[in-house]
Amino acid sequence: MARFDSESIVESVRQATDIVEIISQYVRLQKRGKNYMGLCPFHTEKTPSFTVSREKGLYHCFGCGAGGNVFTFLTQHDKISFGEALRQLAARANIQLPSYSDGRQSEVDEVLDVNEKASRYYRDMLRSDEGAAALSYLKQKRQFNDDSIDRFMIGYAPDRWDGLLSYMKKKGISEKTIEKSGLILRRQDSSGYYDRFRARVMFPVLSPSGSVIAFGGRTLKADEKAKYINSPETAAYVKGRTLFGIYQAKDSIIEKDSAILVEGYADLIALHQSGIRNVVASSGTALTVEQIQYISRYTQNVDLVYDADTAGQDASLRGADILLEHGMNVYIVELPQGEDPDTFVFSKGSEEFISLVQSAMNIVEFKASLLARRSGSNANPAAVIQSIVESVGKIGDAIKVNLYVKDLAAKFGLREESIYQELRKRKSSQLRYGSGPSPEPAPKSGSIALSIADRDLISLLLNVDESLFEVIAGQVGKLEILNPVSREIIEKVVTARTAGNAPSAVIDQLSSENVRKTFAELAFAVPQRSKIWWEEINPESETPDYLKWISQLLISFELEQIEQKLKLLTSRTADAEKKDLPTVELDSQYQELVNRKRHLSETYRDKELLGNFFDSLR
Repeated sequence: MARFDSESIVESVRQATDIVEIISQYVRLQKRGKNYMGLCPFHTEKTPSFTVSREKGLYHCFGCGAGGNVFTFLTQHDKISFGEALRQLAARANIQLPSYSDGRQSEVDEVLDVNEKASRYYRDMLRSDEGAAALSYLKQKRQFNDDSIDRFMIGYAPDRWDGLLSYMKKKGISEKTIEKSGLILRRQDSSGYYDRFRARVMFPVLSPSGSVIAFGGRTLKADEKAKYINSPETAAYVKGRTLFGIYQAKDSIIEKDSAILVEGYADLIALHQSGIRNVVASSGTALTVEQIQYISRYTQNVDLVYDADTAGQDASLRGADILLEHGMNVYIVELPQGEDPDTFVFSKGSEEFISLVQSAMNIVEFKASLLARRSGSNANPAAVIQSIVESVGKIGDAIKVNLYVKDLAAKFGLREESIYQELRKRKSSQLRYGSGPSPEPAPKSGSIALSIADRDLISLLLNVDESLFEVIAGQVGKLEILNPVSREIIEKVVTARTAGNAPSAVIDQLSSENVRKTFAELAFAVPQRSKIWWEEINPESETPDYLKWISQLLISFELEQIEQKLKLLTSRTADAEKKDLPTVELDSQYQELVNRKRHLSETYRDKELLGNFFDSLR
């Protein structure tokens, strides 16, 4: 973590940042009461359990346990350091950060820094004399205008073995650091390094937050075997876990509640240039589960637009099946034979392309049409139906299955029950022979187990308003907190809130990831104890009288601490007796605790006594 002279700078950035606004760039959030909910970006789920609180500045997933503040989210999601997250958010909030030096800067930061400098170099090269042929290729053959070239930061890697290497070394960056980004390769004789990308048009791959995480390079040489090559996996980039164009498209995808999925860089840029912005590309790789999870953060609706050739059709079928399996609504856009998305939109225009999208087919229609065309007069209806049933069988939503079954039955004149029988047969076969995917194990939260009283007290300290907080903080100061995790969290919360800081400020000060997860969970937890006055305080009102209920909670907490002390004293007394040591002092302590326990237990159960306790708090 980058260290700054003043924690106030971090707090200023935190207060100037809307956590809901930031996370909405990655997750489709819907307002639920005071909070916002969406599908968790950290594990696969179909029912939203990811909760964000603007008021607290925190998020928490009740499924996998992920939680934290806006800095935590960016470091976990984009795999960047705290320093990089702070720089991004400070820039967004127009807050000037002091210069700093951190010798322990993470490898992710190093890779992102090298990639950013490389991107600038490639862009400069595109506009140089060496890049004339590449610029002509983009403008003449691909028909990209200057705005598109700039928006997608397209560049050129010159036809030199050490063009980028020399540039980086002049910037004072070591060869070992550049090597971590995958942009240079070590010579076989270990005599030095050379550029990975040469004589190629360069397409930067951006994270959802806009960081350059990788590159794709398209050759300009006719005799080059590899038309496209991509960056290798690095600390900042894992192949198959991102989508080209997601940074430029995410806002439009959310706005239209739909994503158009194409195959290549040129297809996507051509559509963007034509005004169709809700487009992402799989960049020539087979669609992965991680990419689907990316899309599902913004929408559940996907239009597949692959090339019209056989390979493109097969890719559409594979992509549709995996999308269906993960709960997405899938439609296949069929291009005219010989057309790619970019050639079509440039020759026919955006309106014609949008018309194609609007007439997209579902999996039943597409498979029936495609398989019939491929088989011609020899088409086997049973084989076509079996193939469609196989796709429908991947859907987990019973309502969606029902709609597809009705569509399939109507198209082929079948009884719906016969289709359901086939579906049941396939499900049974999968269970019997294990041919289907193994069910995903339930995610573990990673949070630390605390007693109910500990959890309730922490939750209370995090959630009450300022007037009640002062009362509770005063009482907590008198309590002996035995659990070290509870003690750490409570001390940090009291310190932060007393200083006027939000609960989100506490996250960065906690000692471990599991403690941070526990803290985030408790910020959204519903207290379990203290029932006598619960109805009377009118919790649904605008100004519920929580103080009476707090009386019980404080008593519950102290009772639990007493129980732990009594067990400890019992153990110490037994050890003393074995050694023939006096136990008078231990017995006296034990009796005092028993008396205090009896008094608190009676107070907890008796409304009059509880009322006196309540009055003493006021």
